[in-house]
Amino acid sequence: MEPFHSVGLATHPCYTFYQRMQNCVKGEEMSSRMCWVEIEDWYECKSRKKHRAFQNFVKSEMGKMEIYSLPTYDHSTDTFKDGALPRNVDGYFNKPNGTYYTDSQ
Repeated sequence: MEPFHSVGLATHPCYTFYQRMQNCVKGEEMSSRMCWVEIEDWYECKSRKKHRAFQNFVKSEMGKMEIYSLPTYDHSTDTFKDGALPRNVDGYFNKPNGTYYTDSQ
C-alpha cells in the first residue's frame, strides 16, 4: 500500500485518481478493459511520463524556433502578458553557450 499523505500530512495529489480507479475496479466485472482510462490516469499522475515528454517537446521546439518566452494569462485583467524576455539587445542576438563554431582545421 502506498502512502497517501504528502509532506506535512497533506493529501497526496494523486489520491483522487486512486479513488476513481479503485471505485471503477470494484464496480466492473471486466475491470482491466472497462477501467483502462482510470488506471492510465493513475499511472500518469504517479509517473508524469507524458507530461515530461510534452515539456521536452515544447522546449526543443522553442529552441528550434528561437522563441524567447511564452505569454502568461493574467486572471485579474483577463489578458495575456509577455513572459520573461532577455535583458538587452545582446540577449536576442547572441547565440547560447556551446553553439559557436570554430575553424579548428
